[in-house]
Amino acid sequence: MKPTYTLGLCLTLLPLLPAHAHGTDLDPVTVTGTRAPTDLSRAPLIIDVLNRSDATLATASRVEDVLSRQPGLHVAGQGRRNGQTLSMRGFGRNGVLVRLDGIRQDISTGHVGNFFLDPALIQEVQIARGALSSLYGSNAMGGVVSFTSVEASDLLSPGKDSGARLSLGGATASDELRGSLTAFGRRDTVNGQVDGLFSVGHSKSGDIRRAGGDKAAEDASLNSLLLKGGWEPSDDQRVFISWQHYDESTTQPANPQQLSTSTSNPLRERDVESNNVQLGHRWQPSGATEITSQLTFSQQDIDEPQASRTLERVGLQSDGYHSIDHGWLSQTLVFGAELEQARQRPEGNANGFPKADIDTQAAYLDTTLTAGSYLAEGGVGQFDVGIGARYDRYDASGQHDADSVHDQLSPRFRLAWRPDDSLMLFSGYAEAFRAPSLSELYANERHFAGFCAGPFFCTPDNYWIPNPSLSPETSHTWESGVVWHQGDWQVRASYFDTRADDFIDTQVDIMAGTTQAVNVQRAQLWGYDARLSWQPSAFPLLTSFAGLSEVSGKDRDSGDALGSQTPLEMTVGNDIALYSSDVRIGWQGRFAQSFDKQGDDGRLPGYGLHDVHVAWRLTPAIDTSLRLANLGDKVWYRPDGSLGDGRSLFATLNWQW
Repeated sequence: MKPTYTLGLCLTLLPLLPAHAHGTDLDPVTVTGTRAPTDLSRAPLIIDVLNRSDATLATASRVEDVLSRQPGLHVAGQGRRNGQTLSMRGFGRNGVLVRLDGIRQDISTGHVGNFFLDPALIQEVQIARGALSSLYGSNAMGGVVSFTSVEASDLLSPGKDSGARLSLGGATASDELRGSLTAFGRRDTVNGQVDGLFSVGHSKSGDIRRAGGDKAAEDASLNSLLLKGGWEPSDDQRVFISWQHYDESTTQPANPQQLSTSTSNPLRERDVESNNVQLGHRWQPSGATEITSQLTFSQQDIDEPQASRTLERVGLQSDGYHSIDHGWLSQTLVFGAELEQARQRPEGNANGFPKADIDTQAAYLDTTLTAGSYLAEGGVGQFDVGIGARYDRYDASGQHDADSVHDQLSPRFRLAWRPDDSLMLFSGYAEAFRAPSLSELYANERHFAGFCAGPFFCTPDNYWIPNPSLSPETSHTWESGVVWHQGDWQVRASYFDTRADDFIDTQVDIMAGTTQAVNVQRAQLWGYDARLSWQPSAFPLLTSFAGLSEVSGKDRDSGDALGSQTPLEMTVGNDIALYSSDVRIGWQGRFAQSFDKQGDDGRLPGYGLHDVHVAWRLTPAIDTSLRLANLGDKVWYRPDGSLGDGRSLFATLNWQW
């Protein structure tokens, strides 16, 4: 079906469906896609927000549990934490930026995942779709996923200055048991208010049951730690510090993204340790101005019996916004600058992970001008004009190889029109880029051993060939959409068209014995996202939601289809609060058409998945959440062909005092 026809059909059907977009309240929140407090009805992008009250986050033990039901967002792998990577709007792991408390998470090494976090420590997840390099730089081509860890203020009961929380939980699909203990508090002193949080967690899990009953072999143990504190010497200033620690020991296949083991993918021990540390200062002299500066340190260690890989990243960044009212014209400025150094350090027989460094400098400025009056007031409507750009320069160097120095300007323009307070039409253009990874630039060791297919046919050992002349991937995106809210309803929808250049691919020449990263492909990606929510005033305890997404693509040189980057997917569900909101029950379904497998001639079947959940506050101090995912144990596949998650019961019990 042609995308324009599909979009028209889906938007026609949307009002007939119950719907809810997480975080659709209209109060200003700091939005990932704008980097400023924004009323979501005025944000010109598609964004989903999950918090700890959402059943998926409240019961999750890994990122797949949190994000796997988000329309248009896929988590590759077979459930193992070390194999989790994201894809969104046609871009894979390197084209979707992941941030944890503002710290970039993008280690790139083979088939191992590029971020490591414990969902038990997460307070909120924001998923912003679209080209956002004008605000975030490299990797933000398909969007940005921001994880924010919990703070003391998120857990303190009303009227309390301290507390402790014991959480126990598990998941049947992975035979997982987990627990965490959190202490938190705040205190007023003569020098200002101080607050702090300490949380320690542990989980143990085994083989992971996938859809239909297949098993992904694993034996895993995870320890996590979060230390977080703040000091407010005055009402307009806050000094904060945090340390988030993740340490997982596993026995799993060498390639954790494959379902089963084999001679070429044997079980091995793997230890992954991640640390994210930051020291920051926030100055907010008024509700119109805020500047936050942070010194950050991030380290990921991947240790195996004969090899280890370490990525260290040190950064200094300052971001802010300032709103100005000129009477007939209002203006919001968003600005920032970043300095960062990343260092890769391999040991032993680490493959595809060369010793290399990259230094990055960046600055950005974005302004939104608002003028005009609504039609009912005699005007022609209210207009927003947004103009912004970010400049990035990176200087990469590898042992015995030439430096790779590039700079990139990422502009963004957008226009919005509101005839009244309930409707907004928007359109915009943005450019984005992805800098080559250090592995793509400088890998030079043996890739794999040669082999003999017969007595007269043997191939040599295969070696990586460095390519420091690699150009960054770039994209040009037009996106247009509508935001409408009236009474009990809210609709958000957009259509986008992206032209991407210089995709980085890996070319393997078996007979020559070489593997090299090269710029090869020009692609066109197009699709849409739509959200609808309904909370009837006649029955405010009911919340309904729906989401639609589809992404298609083709090679602009050959005209060949790229396969379904995201098949036509629909997510629908309901949530009902009972007994003075002490009990909440809900259902969520995810449905997809059959689709072509990426990079293959095969076709994968469509699917319909059903989840049910219940949350119950037994007493003011004790609450529990249960979620039964993939109720029918439906066999389903992601666009890359990996098997989806199977039936599993997730449970969490919290006791706070």
